[in-house]
Amino acid sequence: MKGNDTYETLKCMGCESIKLRHVSLFVYQGEEPEKTINYFPPKIFRQQPNWISQIWIFDHFVKTLTKEIYIALQNDLPNLAAMGVRSLIEKVMIDKVGDNGTFKQNIAKFEGLGYVSKFQREHLETILDAGHATIHRSYSPTTEDVITLIDITEHIIKTIYLHKNKIEQLKTRVPSREPKKKD
Repeated sequence: MKGNDTYETLKCMGCESIKLRHVSLFVYQGEEPEKTINYFPPKIFRQQPNWISQIWIFDHFVKTLTKEIYIALQNDLPNLAAMGVRSLIEKVMIDKVGDNGTFKQNIAKFEGLGYVSKFQREHLETILDAGHATIHRSYSPTTEDVITLIDITEHIIKTIYLHKNKIEQLKTRVPSREPKKKD
């Protein structure tokens, strides 16, 4: 086995940002060279939504875990992101309906109390199973899988923690209907 590492400092000619590029080249006896290139900081996979900063009002742990999931995404750690999503969904359910002993019972109560529809419950079951599979069955989600996990999770969090207050505020601004006049 032979190999070498090259480190380069790069500066963007447009925005003048600085990155470190690490190129590793390894050759195993009788095999093709294996080259990997990593950038530090890594490219942004998906921007954190601006609403994350508002979640702390409702639950500091949910905010912290959500931010950590985005850090995992940025650093190309899809397994950690999937495990984090599973943990986040569990935390949100327990926060809203208490700990009912199992994921199945938590989801049933979560749906029963109206936090999600039957349709959304099926999505949550799939998301939780992806997290379980990552932890227990050596499943490694693809980029497309991770995007699906994050899309649904963001929707659930926004609906549960942020939309309620926005809807209440909207109610105060929408004028009431005038009663119909009888002729």
